[in-house]
Amino acid sequence: MDEKPLAVRTHHLMCVSRGALTGSKHPTLSPLLELIRKEPGRLIRVVVGPDDICIPCPYWNGTECARSEGMEAMNRRKDQEFLEVLGMSDGQVMNAREMYDLIGRRITLEALRWVCRGGCKPDECYEAAKDPSVIFGR
Repeated sequence: MDEKPLAVRTHHLMCVSRGALTGSKHPTLSPLLELIRKEPGRLIRVVVGPDDICIPCPYWNGTECARSEGMEAMNRRKDQEFLEVLGMSDGQVMNAREMYDLIGRRITLEALRWVCRGGCKPDECYEAAKDPSVIFGR
């Protein structure tokens, strides 16, 4: 197991949960889910801003997410607001299982609706966050 913490945008943690629940595929989030399932002890460093999975993403333009206009600013806002909801700070490190346990304990549907305003599917993210078997299996 690689001991260097994997940098992950805070909001990507919820996107991974939703993808695990719905079976949706993404070019870089799906491989992150596979890694977390294979290595639940893998260290994750939460970040506000671009992370280790942004660089190989087809939406990455070299400096920011270019999926649509204003996406990077919205992503940074979501990263920061998720950190606040979770009571974490930028750069904090813990293993994947602990991270998803923390999310399951601290996240509320109201918080997700606030953070994900403007296009995401907070109800699906909430359902996934409250059931760790969505990520790690039974």
